[in-house]
Amino acid sequence: MSKNLTRLGLAIVSGLFVIALAVPVSGQTVNVTFTANTSTNPDTLSEEDVLQIRGAVNDQTGAVLPDGTTITWDSASELIMDNRGGDYWTTTIEMTSNDTLKYKYWAGFDLETGASADWESGINNADGIEADNNRVFIAGASDTTLPLEFFNGTGQQQDQFWRPFETKEDSIAIYFRVNLAGVTEAELFDPAVNGPVGVRGNPETSGGTLDWGQTRVQLTREESSVIDGSFWSGVAYVDKDSVTAGSEQAYKFFIESDGGIDWEGDVNPLPGIENRIFTYTETLVTESDTTLHWVHFDNRVPQGVEPIESQVTFRVSTEALEDIELFDRALDRIAVIGAKGWDRPDDFIELTFTPAIQEWAGTSPISAIPGTEIRYKYFVVYDTSRTDPNSPNFIPNLQIQTVNSDNDDSGWEEPSVTGGGDRVLEFQNAASQSPPGDFGFDRQFFASVPANAVIEDDISVTFNVDMTPATDPNSNSEADLFTPGTDSVFVQMDGSMLALSQGFTTFGSRVVELKDDDGDMIYSGTWDLTGPAWYQFGFVIAYSTEEGSFIINGGGFSRGRRYYQFVEPLDVADDGTTTWPTEFSFPVIEWVEDNLPVAEPPNLTEPTSVAGPDDGVVKTFALHQNYPNPFNPETTIRYQVATPTEVKIQVYNLVGQLVNTLVDKKLAAGDYSITWQGDDFRGQAVSSGIYFLKMKAGDFNKVRKMALVR
Repeated sequence: MSKNLTRLGLAIVSGLFVIALAVPVSGQTVNVTFTANTSTNPDTLSEEDVLQIRGAVNDQTGAVLPDGTTITWDSASELIMDNRGGDYWTTTIEMTSNDTLKYKYWAGFDLETGASADWESGINNADGIEADNNRVFIAGASDTTLPLEFFNGTGQQQDQFWRPFETKEDSIAIYFRVNLAGVTEAELFDPAVNGPVGVRGNPETSGGTLDWGQTRVQLTREESSVIDGSFWSGVAYVDKDSVTAGSEQAYKFFIESDGGIDWEGDVNPLPGIENRIFTYTETLVTESDTTLHWVHFDNRVPQGVEPIESQVTFRVSTEALEDIELFDRALDRIAVIGAKGWDRPDDFIELTFTPAIQEWAGTSPISAIPGTEIRYKYFVVYDTSRTDPNSPNFIPNLQIQTVNSDNDDSGWEEPSVTGGGDRVLEFQNAASQSPPGDFGFDRQFFASVPANAVIEDDISVTFNVDMTPATDPNSNSEADLFTPGTDSVFVQMDGSMLALSQGFTTFGSRVVELKDDDGDMIYSGTWDLTGPAWYQFGFVIAYSTEEGSFIINGGGFSRGRRYYQFVEPLDVADDGTTTWPTEFSFPVIEWVEDNLPVAEPPNLTEPTSVAGPDDGVVKTFALHQNYPNPFNPETTIRYQVATPTEVKIQVYNLVGQLVNTLVDKKLAAGDYSITWQGDDFRGQAVSSGIYFLKMKAGDFNKVRKMALVR
């Protein structure tokens, strides 16, 4: 109560209400100082790079602050922070009392080139205000300096003022960070063989926390950091009473190794590079902890640590999305979001539909350090007629972004291949590149659902959940544990386009209630779906209590945020045709609080029908991969014809233009081969690059990718 009253400018003194002197006055200008720390960004940020505050004031992006600066949710935001040394950044802005700032930190090498984690992960803001996982600050009546905020590059939800270490009253926390990419590149270190990595140093000045003779402070590998997890970090807690302000601490990084590298510089702490040094300042000893800016182990800088520009081609099929009637090429578009940032629509990479290969494709220049993980997803840019109830294009419950709305949940793909998390391209040191396809294909599939994963007819699916762990405080941290026989249990769709196809919203729809009729704690319920549907189900489990609580498991933004389960086909024929059951019961899953299990999808590429005796007769159409591939100057293409029919085999370039026709005639059943000389229809040699080989024979269509390297 008193907290809320203080916000209103009231206080309680001896049981009486009095007017407080520090009542924020509307229109009053105050200074607000922000300090941020980027030691928790998984990229190679340095002092000359960029840390920016992006956001909105009173939910208005593009708001102009009293000092004349503009804050937006994109690169136009003028709130650029100043580096004050190492990982620490600061800026002071003017705000008007009572105004609310919602914001996040954005990190990059310049205002257009983001770090591998440019945007922060989700934030539980300190004010408890609904803010879409953003930070929040409400201006008061006087100047304010916010507590230090660490950049949330963890990929997990964090509190607004979280720390990567504990704050201890009697100790100083020293956060160490080292990049081992240079010694890994020189084959002096292999994280699968060597380690652990630690810090050693002068015991006299550290109160014995560090030691030259043994590793008392071990570091942990940052698996999601750049260059294949090249960063290692950890904290040393130094007793405050054991250090003196102004004293210097000598230290080096050390690798426990058998025949590889040990010390930075040499095999003992004296020769080689000089000891690293930091000073216990008066402020550090009396008031605060610190982070030491990252360094390269042994000062070995790997090649390619500077960003390079590469042409990245994205390719995705929307056939399954079209088959469940949630996409129309004539109306809707496909874009890549995340690879250049997460601002919509400014950071979209627009894709173009290529009829020849029946997929959406697009190429965009991306600048990054080789080894960086480029995170992205595919996004449906729905036509506005989709939300018009009077339009024949209307899709019930679709939420798309409009001028006055941020509701755009329905456009996101939620691929099971990543457990619903972002797709990841490991950026290569190459002039051009493309992400690997799904399930061994050359292309990816929207939401990782291939075309033959569509179930045309109606199907009933039964969910089975063991709720026992939800009753146990050791596995359920919620105050309201699950009470069998009293509380209600639901399957709740989470980011599911399948739910949208059935008339529900993509997020938050409770599609079926689960019951335990025999008291064995296995709760079951059946959802009757109207075809067309698809085989992939992404969901969470929710239960409601008599006290009115509603508990949902899962959450976050990475793998484990939801369950994934799949309908298993009855049969996959030689031509890829899939036969589905009319009823299917999922295996029993356990209720878990987070890190929800993701099932492996069934293999829809290998036939499961029983083959007959091999009589030497060709029974299927096929287009085999060309050989060699890559090739120069020619390659051989083998193909099969099952019945007499017209056969056409053509070559297309990356943008879908016809390059050459290799076969165009009626052929008898049999095995065939043809050689392509890497020329166009005029006999002119074509340039190096990616080409697509397409075969059409009756209803059979197949596309293969070829690489010509001259």
